[in-house]
Amino acid sequence: MDLKNIWPKVLKGLKWFFFSYIWLFILFLVVDILTKQAVVNYFRSHDNPIVLIGSASKPFLQISYSINTNAAFGFGMENPVANRVLYCVIAFIGFGLILGFYIWKNKKINSLVKACLMLMCVGAVGNLIDRLFYSTDFLHYPYNGVVDWIDFIGIWPFIFNIADSCVVIGVLILIVYLIVDEVKEMKRKRSLEIQETNGKVLSKEEQSRLEKAQTKEASKEEEQVKE
Repeated sequence: MDLKNIWPKVLKGLKWFFFSYIWLFILFLVVDILTKQAVVNYFRSHDNPIVLIGSASKPFLQISYSINTNAAFGFGMENPVANRVLYCVIAFIGFGLILGFYIWKNKKINSLVKACLMLMCVGAVGNLIDRLFYSTDFLHYPYNGVVDWIDFIGIWPFIFNIADSCVVIGVLILIVYLIVDEVKEMKRKRSLEIQETNGKVLSKEEQSRLEKAQTKEASKEEEQVKE
């Protein structure tokens, strides 16, 4: 085995893996699963939430135990079974679309967009695992759902988890990126228009008249060439 030939391939593979941001998906998915497992195991024998920031009388951030049969942040229908089926299907479709787009555009899309897509995949897969594999006996709860445990008191009315956070962060960063990119593209087009008119900014009406004049001039030149 020639190590000199293998080592460049290994480095190339590691470089692709890093810039594909699949490691980001794996990292946050593992964190999501482990934190949920820890919360479930802790609250098997404890009832009181764990205060992380604040005091027992005035908590700001605490670990609470809640099973959410609805979508992220409590959105959904009243029937737990219908919710479980519906959101499993939605998660499968969402994950498939995100993954398909990622594979299709992998070499063309920005690194930041790749990271956002991976975070969104964490949200889809992380909560899907709860709905598919966590039984009522394991959850020691009367119904199946997603394990939520991050609880901001007085700021956010819903309890959420790492997977929910990944979805929100990924979507917000993606929206900001798309807005900034669109503004840059508009400025670039405007700059080109200014350069083409020798620094003179033309209105739409002026641009239209200029195009018509250029068309007439081109027609006259063609007629002269024919003559």
